Amino acid sequence: MNFRITVFFLVAFFSLTVIAQDGHGRHFAIPDADGYFSLKCDFHIHTVFSDGLVWPKLRVMEAWNEGLDVIAITDHLEYRPFKDEISGDHNTSYDIASKANNYGIILIKGGEITRKMPPGHSNALFLKDNNLLDTPEWNDVFEEASKQEAFIFWTHPGWKAQQPDTMLWFEEHSKLLQEGKIHGIEIVNYKEYYPQAFQWALDKNLTIMGNSDIHGSVFQEFDIAFGEHRPITLVFACEKSSEGVRDALFDGRTAVIFNGKIFGKREWVDHLFHACVEVEPDLSSAKENSGSIFLTNKSDLGFELTPGKEAEKYGMIYHIDLPAHSTIKLTASGKRDKVFNSGQIFVFGVDNIFDAPDQTLQVKLKF
Repeated sequence: MNFRITVFFLVAFFSLTVIAQDGHGRHFAIPDADGYFSLKCDFHIHTVFSDGLVWPKLRVMEAWNEGLDVIAITDHLEYRPFKDEISGDHNTSYDIASKANNYGIILIKGGEITRKMPPGHSNALFLKDNNLLDTPEWNDVFEEASKQEAFIFWTHPGWKAQQPDTMLWFEEHSKLLQEGKIHGIEIVNYKEYYPQAFQWALDKNLTIMGNSDIHGSVFQEFDIAFGEHRPITLVFACEKSSEGVRDALFDGRTAVIFNGKIFGKREWVDHLFHACVEVEPDLSSAKENSGSIFLTNKSDLGFELTPGKEAEKYGMIYHIDLPAHSTIKLTASGKRDKVFNSGQIFVFGVDNIFDAPDQTLQVKLKF
């Protein structure tokens, strides 16, 4: 009874908090481009139906308040510390969230396969019946998830509780990969980034994921009022629907946004940058031996650029900040032995976008 009262209090309190912050984070702008919708997603979320501390309805409200488009309820299938106080099966948390979803959030049914290493923990998305995955042998769990045509990804591969000293890819993971029973991997979980997992994703063609693994309220875990946000998986979908998200995940059309940085395969982080940043020539100030462009950031993301060596020869020698919703002007100027020709292309590094561990995205800008 005391537990239920506590849960009720948390739901009521944080529901009022969401209402009080109406509009604060709902316009998390990331432009669509090239036929894709840019959907902001969190595919790793817990409620009181496993070891989370909040009611499923609040998860939907939090997502709406932060400007997310998609969430997956992924309660543990094998670990339910509050089951004596809260009744329901492995589908109940999704059912409750679904009934409370009056906010236009795309809600995906999922579950966390909670096993010792190897193979460790994995999330299965787009499940039809979570109860069928509650089996003793881990092989049978993945087999059932596969039968339900789930998208499966390895969660927090660098979690210290399971890999305290190093990160290893086990034979069990190779077996799952060969059998088509693992499709993605978290390179970011909660407030941790795993470079090794990023490299595995590139080497093994796994979909890149970054999620909150939230257990408490988002307002407890992240200081949203001061601009801190949960990590998200950005999905480039052909349509705004569960099926559109599913197709994008299986096709690997994702990027991860975390702590002011962006991670992903080159094709998709390059797509993201050019969706956010518009490049226009400055025709009003054309000079014989120079050229200028305007960079306009149409997103709520900030970008940091460093001119390449060739750009430095034309006077662009400083680090460049392109804050959210700002416009800046860049000018290339020829000198004596470096005559500027209209239509010249220069390479810039985007310092906060990574297309491999320790490797920043390189973009070409035409002056």
